[in-house]
Amino acid sequence: MSKTLQQHCENLGRSIADQFKSYSAGVTAREDSRAFGAMVEKNITSNWTTICRDLKVSPLEIPGRRTIFDCAYSENETTFGLDVKTKDLDSTAYSDGGICAVGNLLKFLANDKGVFLIVEIGHSASAKNKSSRNIDYILVAPFNCLPSDSYRIENLGTGKVRLNHTINEVYDKIEWHRTNESFYELFIALTITHYERVSKDAEKRIESINKFKDNGFERFSFGR
Repeated sequence: MSKTLQQHCENLGRSIADQFKSYSAGVTAREDSRAFGAMVEKNITSNWTTICRDLKVSPLEIPGRRTIFDCAYSENETTFGLDVKTKDLDSTAYSDGGICAVGNLLKFLANDKGVFLIVEIGHSASAKNKSSRNIDYILVAPFNCLPSDSYRIENLGTGKVRLNHTINEVYDKIEWHRTNESFYELFIALTITHYERVSKDAEKRIESINKFKDNGFERFSFGR
């Protein structure tokens, strides 16, 4: 690419922000943070052609729900997939940092040679209008360049990739020049540790179920 990855992300963030300029008095609030996030995402996908035209990239068709990204574009034969995340800046708000399954992430990055971008939109309640919320910031960052302690993997099954920190919290620590190989080294180590741990947990659960069966189906509990 003629421009750096950081410049690319900054340009994308500005283009997305332009779609919210008309909401200078605040964006209409919703019954909960999830509904608000869905509305913000809809605004981006509805204006996706305009955003891509501004960036001089080729928009790709809005994908179905089974993909790891919400929208995507192509530049120089590389697919950029965007995962749009909204962050309620209320200190009491909870966010699980969920991204996608380990396998789906690696397939997109390695098999499809894609670039996975996290678009984080921070929002807060409007001080002037209780029925609206303010967009406080829009940040874009490549998933594979985040600080190593940002990643975690949970779930006994396929493994769910989550983030320990918001993009806003770690933006100054992003390793913009990290190579894919360096990312794979640290991420694969994390996944192996996860699967080794859950395999032991699975064995313990099997033992507990067999014990339950042997005891005539009485007093079940998962052993620790």
